[in-house]
Amino acid sequence: MNDETSEERVVIYTDGACSGNPGPGGWGAILISGNKKREIRGGERETTNNRMELMAAIKALKALKKRSRVDLHTDSQYVRKGITEWIHGWKKRGWKTAARKPVKNSALWKKLDEERQKHEIEWYWVKGHAGDPLNERADELAGLGMHEARNGKTSPDIVSTSEPAASSKKPDRETESRAVLSSRKGFELHKRLADDTLEIMPLDLCSVRLMNDHRYPWLVLVPMCQNMREIIDLSQADSLVLMREIRLVSAAMGELFAPQKLNIATLGNLVEQLHVHIVARHDGDPAWPGPVWNNGLPQPYEKDRQQKLIPIIRQVLHKLHADHHE
Repeated sequence: MNDETSEERVVIYTDGACSGNPGPGGWGAILISGNKKREIRGGERETTNNRMELMAAIKALKALKKRSRVDLHTDSQYVRKGITEWIHGWKKRGWKTAARKPVKNSALWKKLDEERQKHEIEWYWVKGHAGDPLNERADELAGLGMHEARNGKTSPDIVSTSEPAASSKKPDRETESRAVLSSRKGFELHKRLADDTLEIMPLDLCSVRLMNDHRYPWLVLVPMCQNMREIIDLSQADSLVLMREIRLVSAAMGELFAPQKLNIATLGNLVEQLHVHIVARHDGDPAWPGPVWNNGLPQPYEKDRQQKLIPIIRQVLHKLHADHHE
């Protein structure tokens, strides 16, 4: 980034995103040296989340013009452990795993290995969506790259901007990201949602909850953001994460309940807090083919049924979530 020193200190944050896994994906990175900051992003029409995580690190290192001392932060253990631990065995075995199977994404691992040897790098893992503004910004860039790739607006090449790290300009997306993170810290579930639903598990953005009415397989996603009423209140990055999580939960509902139709809706006429209903519908359910709302009194799950069903739903969500992140 800087031609004045032969070995400058550069802080890098990277992230990748994918919708469908495989599907449209994006990568993003932030490079900071002194008072200079550079953001880069890109995407591909058909890829995986792990490939985008790798591409973010590769592109960030390739953007450096001279040998540098690098602190590289990623929220992907796949990338960090792969490049610091697993790669040594892979190379000794001719790019085979311990099970003697070909290493996935070996071409990208070789590129990353080549780039890392040009610099002195410390690799750090940072928990995603946990309050680090630069990680959140990298996530936003990856989401933008994915959106652009899906819509064919850019090539998979680098799209970059450069600006001083400290600026008197109007608030940028990093500032907006900090505001979103701050609002998450103050998140409280609406009392009616707490009373009417049972907790399943948190995802990256949403709390997944089971509507306590055994007449319908019915999950509710609640974005863990303070004072959100409409989808348009979310940041662009969080909107993309919400769509991804609706897709993931819908896939889980399909796997678990084989519905004839999924009803997906945001209403909020009685509960203003932003939440998304995903209901598995079948011919012959009590409200078919009409809406489930205001159709008789809810029939809560018996305790033993709760204890059996919730772990099953959680297990499928964990599996699909892990598949998304490979």
